[in-house]
Amino acid sequence: MNFFRELEKSNSFPVCYNLLPHYTAEEQDYNALARCVKEAVQDGRIQTFFLSDQPAYRQEFSSLSLAEDILAAGGEPIVSLSMTFHDRNSVMDRLQKYHQAGVQHFLFVSGDYPTGTENKTPKPVFDTDSVQLLMLLADFLEEKSIAKGCVVCPFKSFESEQIWQYEKFRRKVSAGADFVVTQLGYDIRKFDELLGYCGLHKIAAPLVANIFATDMQTARLIQARNIPGVRMPSSLLRDLHGETSDRKGIIARTAKTLAVLKGLGYHGALLGSSKNDFSEIKQIVDKNEDLHHEWRNYVTELDCSDGPSTRFYYFQKNPQNGLNSREPAPVALKHFPSPTYSFSYFIDWLVYVPQGPLFKLTGRFCHFCSTRKFWYAFLWLLEYVTKHPLYGCNMCGDCTLYACGFLCYQSGCPKKLLNGPCGGSIDGYCEVLPEKKRCYWVKVYHNMKGVRQHVTFVTPAIPARDISLHRTSSWINFFTGKDHRKMKFEET
Repeated sequence: MNFFRELEKSNSFPVCYNLLPHYTAEEQDYNALARCVKEAVQDGRIQTFFLSDQPAYRQEFSSLSLAEDILAAGGEPIVSLSMTFHDRNSVMDRLQKYHQAGVQHFLFVSGDYPTGTENKTPKPVFDTDSVQLLMLLADFLEEKSIAKGCVVCPFKSFESEQIWQYEKFRRKVSAGADFVVTQLGYDIRKFDELLGYCGLHKIAAPLVANIFATDMQTARLIQARNIPGVRMPSSLLRDLHGETSDRKGIIARTAKTLAVLKGLGYHGALLGSSKNDFSEIKQIVDKNEDLHHEWRNYVTELDCSDGPSTRFYYFQKNPQNGLNSREPAPVALKHFPSPTYSFSYFIDWLVYVPQGPLFKLTGRFCHFCSTRKFWYAFLWLLEYVTKHPLYGCNMCGDCTLYACGFLCYQSGCPKKLLNGPCGGSIDGYCEVLPEKKRCYWVKVYHNMKGVRQHVTFVTPAIPARDISLHRTSSWINFFTGKDHRKMKFEET
């Protein structure tokens, strides 16, 4: 069975078994995983298996060997590739190895920031983000047949977080993502919101709902923030406290969730459990088959929409069914931009926009400096002493301030993500420094909100940075066509 092809069929709802998620909290028994694969393939209803290339807890076996065994058993693996510890070349090498083994489905994620005991956690890389990797794959995989997946989080609490999540999602689809998997979440109305957003913006990529048989073990992981960006609803937590010894309630709730999301219009599901036991997954699928015709009856029962009282929803609520209308909800009023943003916006128009009064003069001067050692050093120093105090500039040589609300992503985002936020923030706070540091992309959104009430994203996705430009002058690189914008100054 080809999972992606099944997703495209109108009368199909393929279920992928979440066999080895990246947030695995303990070492897994390889034999138990292999037994799950064998039993699922024999059952016949689930033949696709999700596994992370690099689980958070180090395993004694490789995900590649597990993928090979899945293929040998007649199943189909979907491998999640993360950029946490790999640069772009290393990720490509990993992809090649999996593809040569027969893997055809991949999920590309930026990855969680590593946590652990001091001196025992490797330094993260985050050389590229998931959008940039998808852009690189367009050329790399011209003649190879693979299905490329991406992740979107529709469960954020604030407008600034959620709008950026959707914009990054659009960039991923534009960059070539074939199918989309939701981040783990529990708000049914938010699941419905994503469907409405795709309909409104004519996004046709198949949507896969991420559903997990959540028990107290999983709840503790979420509360300890070992699954970044996921909120544990208090109503669900109360239910779990009464189900510690009986998993029937967990199975029933998961089956109802599966039925509701299929009824809403999702194209498939990623279904997982903390137990390495296919019998539990089988019970969920069995029960879902009995319930799916009555899915509307369970929408209110599964309501886990608790959170901040100001929780943002993209659409207005439909009081008749508790889900969403397709009428966009009002957004917060714009505010006065900061003095730094106003000044930067004016200088950008003055110097870097081709119609700007100083564009040609600045361009000629930068070309003059580019071939003269003394003048190059002078301009480099001038750029540093002006941009470092204002923006925390690290002189990366490929400036993107214009696309990021005039905030430097190199000094502002611990993961150095350039095309939008990761899914790890909670209530507007950074995954890496929760409750201490505001998410960089939330700040970017607020700066952009100072220009217009409805933030529009006109800047195209930015490709992976040319690291050879590090510690060079971005002013000169812009006018000589060396940065990502490839300006042809002479033709202007």
